[in-house]
Amino acid sequence: MNAKRLGFIIVAILLMGLSYWAMSMVNDDVKSVKVDPEQHTLVVTSNDAIISKRLLAMKQVGDDVYFLGYEGYGIYNVKDNTIRLNTVQFKGTHIEPGQLKNYQKGVRHVENVGTFHDFTAEEQQNFTDMLNATDKGAHYIPPYYQSGYESSFIDLDTSFFITNNVKSLKQGQSKIYILDGSGFIIINRGNKEIQGYFNTRILGEGTKGVPDSLKGYYGSQFIRIYALSKMDPEDVSILWNMRKQYLAKNKIDVQEQNLFPIELVDVHQ
Repeated sequence: MNAKRLGFIIVAILLMGLSYWAMSMVNDDVKSVKVDPEQHTLVVTSNDAIISKRLLAMKQVGDDVYFLGYEGYGIYNVKDNTIRLNTVQFKGTHIEPGQLKNYQKGVRHVENVGTFHDFTAEEQQNFTDMLNATDKGAHYIPPYYQSGYESSFIDLDTSFFITNNVKSLKQGQSKIYILDGSGFIIINRGNKEIQGYFNTRILGEGTKGVPDSLKGYYGSQFIRIYALSKMDPEDVSILWNMRKQYLAKNKIDVQEQNLFPIELVDVHQ
């Protein structure tokens, strides 16, 4: 190999190395995010800095990642590596509020946004679009939101977790029907009255404090039902069909689990 050809090869290698270095520098400035599938944590891909300790909803618009997490409503800018956060104090039996200051290492700056309305009109619309997205089976029935990342159903007006054990949800004309791990929940969208029937023989799970939590928070607005015969037959029929579909989809043996018989008529005997 002559000296001229060797010189060309060396120059080419140097140029490739410089190009790779330049691209690396550019990519290092633009962060990307990922969601932990087990913990539902929203993190920066490059350094694992935690943006949200428990994610409920997310949508990316350009360089901005809009999210709703246990911390509140936030916007993470992937170029600036910064967060603008409107803190929300969620309430519920399982809530352990995350404090962003405890894990913001790796994020350049966290700006506190006083109220949701301090976001611009465009940003507020982007948050609404985020909630309206049906990714992962999410439902937004204002003011209620079912997360697609976990089995939570939240009253966003009051920041209260009605339950975090949703198995199935159906939106009726005037009511929301929820098959919960511990029973049936019905929400009247007009007067926001909540009815609940809880029995371990619905799906074989305990109540996990849901009835006491609802009664303690909503007071007389929550009505606990102790017998299916006391509920509107149409409501019971809808909920029972939801249960049957859930049992069939998940191949749950009713008799083996000592649950209620499959046919609703047997319950009333």
